[in-house]
Amino acid sequence: MSDKIYKMMLLKRRLCKRLDIVVIAMLAISFYISVVLFGGFKGPEIIHVTDLHRCPACYGVTVCPELYSNQITLDSSHWSNMFNAKNIYHGYTKSSRRVILKKLAHDWELNEFDSKLCSEFRLNSDCKPVQLLNMTNIDDKVLDIVEFNITWPDTEPRKGLVLCPYAFSIYDLLKPVFSNKKDNYKSEMLNIWTMLSINPEPIILQVLPRSKGWPVPAFAGVCGRLEVVAYEGEPLSSLLHVAWHRRLNYAQKILEAAMDFTFKHERFRFYLMDWSLDNIVVNERDEITFVDLEDVIILDKHISPKSELTDWYKRYNRESIGPGFSFSIENMCKHHLSDHNLWAACYILIGDENPLLYPIPKEVNTSRPYFERLLSACLNGDDRFQTIRKLQHVIEEMLNDEKILRSGVS
Repeated sequence: MSDKIYKMMLLKRRLCKRLDIVVIAMLAISFYISVVLFGGFKGPEIIHVTDLHRCPACYGVTVCPELYSNQITLDSSHWSNMFNAKNIYHGYTKSSRRVILKKLAHDWELNEFDSKLCSEFRLNSDCKPVQLLNMTNIDDKVLDIVEFNITWPDTEPRKGLVLCPYAFSIYDLLKPVFSNKKDNYKSEMLNIWTMLSINPEPIILQVLPRSKGWPVPAFAGVCGRLEVVAYEGEPLSSLLHVAWHRRLNYAQKILEAAMDFTFKHERFRFYLMDWSLDNIVVNERDEITFVDLEDVIILDKHISPKSELTDWYKRYNRESIGPGFSFSIENMCKHHLSDHNLWAACYILIGDENPLLYPIPKEVNTSRPYFERLLSACLNGDDRFQTIRKLQHVIEEMLNDEKILRSGVS
């Protein structure tokens, strides 16, 4: 080996060692700071997580008494509670029920929101959040953010929730959110404006409560910038190894959820934008729950359409406008009904990314060759509403077939 090559190898080895030392030192410093700030080795205390001092530019205070009286505590065994880029924490109630505590944004997103807060309300740059209670234009701000998301802006991204076709429907949507205490109205509107600006999930969870059969997490409440929901299970992406008949059961419930989000609510349709196996969880009873509700298009199906909505009473079928989850928000908002949820559900079942039902067992293909054709028609056909009803019927019949259950197909 030449001296030149040897020296280069030696230099490279020394450089790697130095990098390792730097990385270890940075981790040690981060660990030390976490311990100093949050106390001990148990991760952050709840008081440091809520950001209650940012209210009323927060999500609300409904669950604060439970948090501050230790009725809900963080799980000290979860290392993710200490080193947590996603701001998602694990905890327990006094009755030992597992809960998830979510700040609903990354730290940099919250910092960016705070940096613009004073200018948004034309206050001095060093304003305090409590000064927002003196503002008289809170309702206008809420309408502005809803209208902004309807206008399909090119320069800035939307802020999560799209309510269409008209912004004034927001007041009917928000009825389940208000406490009906007149003296709290301005504070609650500021909370709503904050959630619409950062993450509207707490709004969705109150409009579609689990207690009324919606496949969403049970909502415990909010405190400052922290949402508390029930832990509802493991993500489907970690359960692809289970027996095929169990995955078929999940598939049936995913199709039911797609129909519910589209038809069940008496006033609105809810088109979920972020369907994935990571965002659908399963509990020990094999019930499914959709756990990421930040990006939703909400359509008011009972409006009186104005002249520009020429195709309002027509159904909008998903166009082949690109691979994967590509869709037209504009077209979905111009029609009283879209098949978006149905297509998205079928994509979960047999699409290109970790399909839940593929490969279909040979025994099933042999005994029911029409099953795969129905799945394909649901993904690529022209009438998903008709196809999905047939598909649900076939799956229900298969789930009651003792041969499939006994065979343990996987």
